[in-house]
Amino acid sequence: MRWILLVAALGLGSSETRFALAQTNIAGTSGPYAAIMEVDATLSDHTIYRPADLSQVDGRLPIVSFGNGGCATDGSRYLAFLGEVASHGYLVVASGPIGGQSVSQTSPATSGPVQSTTESLIEAIDWAIAENLRAGSQYRGRIDAEMVAVSGHSCGGLQAIAVGADPRVDTVLVFNSGIIRGGIPTPDGGVRQPAGYLPAAEADLDNLHTPTLYVIGGETDQAHRGAEGDFNQILSVPVFNANLPVGHSGTWREPRGGRMGAVAIAWLDWQLKGDAVAGQRFNGSPCGLCSETDWSVKRKNWR
Repeated sequence: MRWILLVAALGLGSSETRFALAQTNIAGTSGPYAAIMEVDATLSDHTIYRPADLSQVDGRLPIVSFGNGGCATDGSRYLAFLGEVASHGYLVVASGPIGGQSVSQTSPATSGPVQSTTESLIEAIDWAIAENLRAGSQYRGRIDAEMVAVSGHSCGGLQAIAVGADPRVDTVLVFNSGIIRGGIPTPDGGVRQPAGYLPAAEADLDNLHTPTLYVIGGETDQAHRGAEGDFNQILSVPVFNANLPVGHSGTWREPRGGRMGAVAIAWLDWQLKGDAVAGQRFNGSPCGLCSETDWSVKRKNWR
């Protein structure tokens, strides 16, 4: 992958200089737009995925705020999947800069690796909405600020659940994650207690106000038990639970995000762009995904 270092400083007064750190073209995406990954000088603690030529985008870009597995601060960790999302006409903002060089949001934990907080996902939404209005921004008038998704993998999925209460959010996508009740299951049949902080608790499920998608890696996924508990507890919003038996890592780092990535993009296209064809994977009796090999699905509060 070809990296283009951008070292042009942006003068912000005599005592402050900010940099655009890096940008790269993303190969192998399938959407209608070539996609890039970059760190924007105005949001240096995040990584942005977007169509390379904003002037060619048909319509405005819905916002997807993403939390990494482990609540890590490396915004390039899910490049294959997030680049694919961007190629379908989305503005994706992931916690942490490319490679995790520096962060301003740190974990409340007193030891262990630095983690992002739920505030990082909120900052991404705040920034995108502001850029849509800011004079001189390349995004001015190009972002659909009324269509916002929060999403994340593992610990990042817990962040998405916590941020799901934000009234600006239109849908929540939870990948290989779920509220931890009594510990994390281990392969030997035991449980272990999570290290670091937990971004969400059971009470956060009661604050969800939008359709919610869970994509889980089957019974060998350490998040399976938590996701099942969430499905049972969520009572007031539509929830779709899809399991593919691939384990906790999912298929997110496969080209284009693999089979799980395709399901996530179909959900986004349905929820944020009103694509009824994409919605057929989740709607109908049976739904399209219900008939696909290896998937185990269920839904509730459906309408």
